[in-house]
Amino acid sequence: MDITKILKTVSLVIAATSAGTLFGCANYEVNTKRGEIPGYYIRYEMQEADRAVETARQAGKDKACPAEFKVAEEAKINAYDVFRACHTEEGAALAKQVTAKVNALCPPQIVKEVPVVAAPPAVVPAPVPTPVLEPKPAPKPAPLAPSGKLTIVPGSITVGGSATLTWASQNATGCEIQPGIGSVEPQGSLTINPTDNTGYTLVCNGAGGSAQSSALIAVIAAPAPVVAVAQPMSAAKLCTQTVINVHFDSQKSDLKPRYHDELKKLADFLTEFPDATGVIEGHTDSAGDLASNMNLSQRRADSVRNYLVKIFKIAPGRITAKGFGPTKPVADNKTAAGKQKNRRIETNFSCASR
Repeated sequence: MDITKILKTVSLVIAATSAGTLFGCANYEVNTKRGEIPGYYIRYEMQEADRAVETARQAGKDKACPAEFKVAEEAKINAYDVFRACHTEEGAALAKQVTAKVNALCPPQIVKEVPVVAAPPAVVPAPVPTPVLEPKPAPKPAPLAPSGKLTIVPGSITVGGSATLTWASQNATGCEIQPGIGSVEPQGSLTINPTDNTGYTLVCNGAGGSAQSSALIAVIAAPAPVVAVAQPMSAAKLCTQTVINVHFDSQKSDLKPRYHDELKKLADFLTEFPDATGVIEGHTDSAGDLASNMNLSQRRADSVRNYLVKIFKIAPGRITAKGFGPTKPVADNKTAAGKQKNRRIETNFSCASR
């Protein structure tokens, strides 16, 4: 055989081999190794079944029809097992069935149309006439509460003087003033001549209840003809009513240190006369209302008494403190100097012989 025949024979063999290879790869594609199948190529039916399952999963068919999806997925796994056991054609056929089964998953439901039956016409009942109600009479308004006001002008007088008591009320059917006056008209005035500090109260009654108003008048003793001037104290003088040199600032009741020596003289007197007993009297000027001044004068008297008891150990039972407010002035309250003299402390002791 010459070389030319040999070359022709080899060429024919190569051509036949190439044609067989091309014909055998027509059903193959590159292996993605998803089914753990070795080799560079794999039958396309296998991976087509894989792709169909994943597409169905992404479309939510594993949730829409989970039982059918699970059967299809297990069929795919079985097809790979058969293919892996070298049953190539059988495995490919099973994979093709899997693809068809997955594509048929969750078919849309056919909704039967239900014919609409027209409802019979509604029967509208005849309107019921609304009863006409008689209007209720309006409730009577509640009676108004009464009110009353009582005033005294001037607010203070000297003994023997007079003042005017004036009152007025509204929504009242009857009024009275106490003490000592009794029933009065709803409005009016009268002259009063009290001999001591007196508080008057107006009470008015009506359909709506009662009302009350009060006023106070101070009755001041006439000023003494001789203004008492503080003098150095002696034991004998302290056995009578005496002004001691202790004064206070306006509206104050605290003792100032500069009066401590004066109080020591009073304490020495009480020590010298152990049986002496008496009253510490507190007085004020006329500034302010009567009730406040009565309270202030009592605090001033208490300040002196407490000082004697605490500092000099004078028996508390020997001394009484009493406030007289502005009711016993010793000077004219129209001047600052007069007011200063009226803001004072007086003592009134009874001395037993030794």
